[in-house]
Order: sequence, then C-alpha cells, then structure tokens
Amino acid sequence: MQLKSTVDGLLKEKNRSLSWLAEEMGKTFDGLKLSLVKGSIKYNDLIEMAKKLEVSPTIFFDQAANRHVTETGVSILAEPREVYGEDLKGNLRNCRELLATLKDQIKDKEKIISLLSARPH
Repeated sequence: MQLKSTVDGLLKEKNRSLSWLAEEMGKTFDGLKLSLVKGSIKYNDLIEMAKKLEVSPTIFFDQAANRHVTETGVSILAEPREVYGEDLKGNLRNCRELLATLKDQIKDKEKIISLLSARPH
C-alpha cells in the first residue's frame, strides 16, 4: 500500500489522476491500481511510471529508510554489524548441521538399497 500512497501523492502534486497515468502507461485503471496496492508492479512499469511522472524511480523504493539517514550517510535503522555477523554465524552453523544430517540420511538410504538388492528374490 505504501507504493500506491506514494504514487497518489505524486499524482496529486501534478494535478493528475490514476486513470491518466494508466492511460499514459498503456495499462487498465484496475490493473494499475491492483499492482500498486499489492506491490506486484513490474520493474519496467516502475521505470515507465517514473518517466510519465517526471521523477526519479528511486522515489518508489523504501522512503522510510531514507528519512533516517544521519549526516554521515549511515542509516540509523541499520543493524549493527555485530548482530548481523552473529546471525550469519548461527545460520551457517544450522546449515552445517542440516548438511551433516542429510549426508547421514543418504548413507542410510544407500545401505537400505544395498541390503534390498542383496536379498534373494
């Protein structure tokens, strides 16, 4: 819904309607509205929309994060690297455990197949 409200704001500034934008883009009103509400609009359509509205395409992406940037250009919402690094280490550890489990299952499966193959019919 954030995308639709952004587009609505831009259209209001330019004294245009969503039906005008849909027609300019060669889309149906309902199709454009639905893709904006669901956030399922295609990248190329975003570029085309930005051209028609005479704005940069970046205006459609994560405006909330852009509002929280310090003078040094660092987002105050960004996770500290230590937390991010610990999360990655935990995920890596979980993946290694899962890999070991899967390898054991493959060995067990191969043993079962060899036992069944060796069994007299």
